[in-house]
Amino acid sequence: MNSQEKVLHCYNTVADDYAVERWDELNRKHVDRLLLKEFAAANKDKGLCADFGCGPGQTTRFLYDNGMRDLVGTDLSPAMVNVARKLSPEIKFETKDLLKIGFPSGHLGSALAFYAIVHFTLDQVRTCFGEINRVLKPGGDFLFSFHVGDEIVHFDKAHDKEVDIDLFFFKTDDIVALLDETGLNVIDAIERRPHKDMEYQTRRAYIWAEKK
Repeated sequence: MNSQEKVLHCYNTVADDYAVERWDELNRKHVDRLLLKEFAAANKDKGLCADFGCGPGQTTRFLYDNGMRDLVGTDLSPAMVNVARKLSPEIKFETKDLLKIGFPSGHLGSALAFYAIVHFTLDQVRTCFGEINRVLKPGGDFLFSFHVGDEIVHFDKAHDKEVDIDLFFFKTDDIVALLDETGLNVIDAIERRPHKDMEYQTRRAYIWAEKK
């Protein structure tokens, strides 16, 4: 199990390298772009959107470029937030912990979390979804993604730097059950095969949910 301290250390350590690697990744990910464009169109006039686990802000920037202006990118790592601010100075970024978000209840019109739950256990995912439910307005959309499977992969190196972190895979049905348990309705749940030679070779799931 990852402590938030381990996750924080990892992403503070690799922030600059991670940004170089990931900044333009959406250019080659058609499904991601289609979903994000539709999400932006559906939610741009519904109040503040938070992009949780934004990293260097590539998804936040994509939403911004597709018409979302009431927007904040958040990440556990202050180093990632600093990188994001440099890359997109016109967008607001701040540090937040998905297990204890800190926004007032009903504060958000929508929320995004691309691969933000991948270092959580299922119990932590349940806590995270409970927090997402709390901070969303009724009917608020929540779009997120994760790696599909049932394994746990350990990394002690990332970008040639020493880390100590686990990557958790989830079965889509288990995640759907947790959403229902925490007061979120599933609108769409899809999976895709990995893109060869351009990303970590795992099946990917995308779920669009809304607060009941």
